[in-house]
Amino acid sequence: MWYFRALAFDLDGTLASVDRVPGEVLTELDAVREERALILVTGRRNDELDEAFPGLAAHFDAVVTENGSVLRTAVGDRLIDRPVDPDLDKALADRGVQVQRGRVLLALDGSDAATAVEVIAGLGLDHQVVHNRGSAMVLPAGATKGRGLLYALDQLGLSPHNTIAVGDAENDFSLLQAAEVGVAVANAVPSLADRADLVLDHPDGAGVLELVRGPLLAGHSRLCPDRHWVTVGQFDDGEPARLPGSQYSVLVSGETGAGKSYLAGLLAEQWIEAGYSVVVVDPEGDHTGLAERPGVHLVDASVHLPSASDVMAVIRPSRASLVLDLSGLDPETKIRYQERMPEVISAERARHGFPHWVIYEEAHQPDWNDTHPAAATVAEPGTCVVTWRPEALPPELRRNISLTLTLTGRPLGPRGRLRATLQEAGSPARAFELDQRRSTHVRHRHKYAAMPLPPSRRFYFHGEEGAGAASLEEFSLRLRHCDLAALEYHLARSDFSRWVLDTLADQELGRELADIEHDASANRAAALERARHRSLEAIQRRYLAG
Repeated sequence: MWYFRALAFDLDGTLASVDRVPGEVLTELDAVREERALILVTGRRNDELDEAFPGLAAHFDAVVTENGSVLRTAVGDRLIDRPVDPDLDKALADRGVQVQRGRVLLALDGSDAATAVEVIAGLGLDHQVVHNRGSAMVLPAGATKGRGLLYALDQLGLSPHNTIAVGDAENDFSLLQAAEVGVAVANAVPSLADRADLVLDHPDGAGVLELVRGPLLAGHSRLCPDRHWVTVGQFDDGEPARLPGSQYSVLVSGETGAGKSYLAGLLAEQWIEAGYSVVVVDPEGDHTGLAERPGVHLVDASVHLPSASDVMAVIRPSRASLVLDLSGLDPETKIRYQERMPEVISAERARHGFPHWVIYEEAHQPDWNDTHPAAATVAEPGTCVVTWRPEALPPELRRNISLTLTLTGRPLGPRGRLRATLQEAGSPARAFELDQRRSTHVRHRHKYAAMPLPPSRRFYFHGEEGAGAASLEEFSLRLRHCDLAALEYHLARSDFSRWVLDTLADQELGRELADIEHDASANRAAALERARHRSLEAIQRRYLAG
């Protein structure tokens, strides 16, 4: 399975037992390293590591030592944190505490931890004492194995969402939390085992073999911990409607205009907010508003049509997200481009593990039948397909769908919420109400901005003759020049918001126009009341006063 591209291991009590890593474990790790990056994360000092485990670092793509404070890669060593204050050595020695200094940390016996806390407080230092079974260490505040892992992954061009981390002791908690899946070996301390996403059946090296030979790494099972699930609404019983952050395949379906793109954009927002890399293949320009979110790139194919490989190069350096707006292309070019994307994305995932999600809007348009080269790759986990014709999807993709979201109802008014059902394969559907979007959703931006609508769906301004406004561009021009009587007529009847909601199915614009219409009506009523009172006062002064 392409998903997990990196494995991070603690050393003592995880890979090693009594200063020894079994040869069988190293052989297995070397085989795993042919396809995935391996990272060693240990509390040991560099010199101590090399002395106790000569040659061990050569089995890893990166080694993080001193509890996350020092990084060793093929290009050399790099300090992640500033060294502990040198005055602390003498102050601890004066209290009878023996320490060993690394390049950043001070190592000491666990029985001296309380004394170290007192001395640090007395000196007013911004340091912390971290426990590791029977030993302890003094580190700069904020230095953790988890932060060291994130630093190493960034240097390797990999994402923590594609990483499994394994540990056994208290100081491994941040390591497990930094990865997509945190694993504890069977001999882990209870506090770590209680917080791990997965606890292995075997201890130390045997547990590592259990993991690397098991179904999770082989892709025969999936595990997205609860902490990585995202919320998209609320079920009718009050529980949050949640979806996994990774490793699943999602179908969004419903009738035309029911709100499928709105829901797909909501999913994209939540996944992006959770730190996942999302690519949206957007044939109709529905999702350009996602570019309002930090770290989301927008590629407008009508301005420049990059190759599919160039699109991947945009997101690769920072594991970013991207919206590919194809709405300005002619239909044939658009479909050909859509058909090329899955294979390129699959190759990118095989190397780097991301994008974690690909959202294919109008997924029924390409002919991805069983003989099409992209049929298998578009069925990979991490795919979200949006269509009103699910029967037109490739059979393999339909078989692999794990979650189906079906839009079931339009909102009751411009401030209402869309409704849908959520169904996991083999389970009954549950109805829920969608949360509000944070970014702008513009349905079929190019299509409705310039392409003409049929006469039955056009907007006809009061008192005007002609064919009616056939697009938003034409509507805007007529709105700019219509007389005040026509403007007041349509505002009073809420015609603008009703046309946008019913004809264009644009919830955001419809709500905004409805607010404007409401404000205009309220202000007119207030103006009329002011006119009434001013008229009465004028008459009173002129004829009735006295």
